Amino acid sequence: MTSTHRTVTRIVRILEVVARSGEDAVGLAALARELDAPKSSVHGFVRGLCAEGYLLEGDDGYVLGPGVAHVLGPAENSVVLLIEDVLAEISARTGETVTVAVRVGDSVVYVHSLEADYEVCYVPRLKVRRPLLPTSSGKLFFALSPRPGDSELFDSYDPSTRTRLEAELLQIRRSGIAYNRGETVADVAAVAVGVFIDSMLSAAITIAGPITRTEEHLDHYGAVARGLLDKSGFGKESRQG
Repeated sequence: MTSTHRTVTRIVRILEVVARSGEDAVGLAALARELDAPKSSVHGFVRGLCAEGYLLEGDDGYVLGPGVAHVLGPAENSVVLLIEDVLAEISARTGETVTVAVRVGDSVVYVHSLEADYEVCYVPRLKVRRPLLPTSSGKLFFALSPRPGDSELFDSYDPSTRTRLEAELLQIRRSGIAYNRGETVADVAAVAVGVFIDSMLSAAITIAGPITRTEEHLDHYGAVARGLLDKSGFGKESRQG
């Protein structure tokens, strides 16, 4: 007979309860009732699940976060299915590697990618956590959809880096476009644009390739991606309109 572990059981029950609710958020009191456990105990579990990206906290309670799809779901998750035509068009117009990234806790995870037309190209690893900064997609999430704990991450950088990031994040908020010019991988440049669903930044699309080939075209690639997303109703302008 398989033994049980109370902590594991409670974490699984929390995820099951929130999953059953669909798009409706579940409050802390409701979770405590379902688990027949003190609010203080349940709160500790949900805080940990939020930190890891398995739950998202809103004004009305908790919903499933992107971490669940990252671990349990296929690469072609619902966001990818919604924007697959846009991804194909961006790929056709740029010829470079097009990738979909989601935020999971304090990390970004690449969940889907379309190959470049070139033999020498950027090939991202999928379903692997990587630091939020300085990736182009991570900068976009950091600037346009900040979360609790981001200020501590920002404060961990030295003063000169913070000054540079402040200016860069301000520009991202204005333009809706983020860049990475060799900051993560020395010979790779990338540009990222947000995917907005129901007024929320749900994912980022990045276009990346060898810096010697792509750097001078990043502005154009970003404009192409943003224009296609706006036209399809998934862009920053669509959110603001």
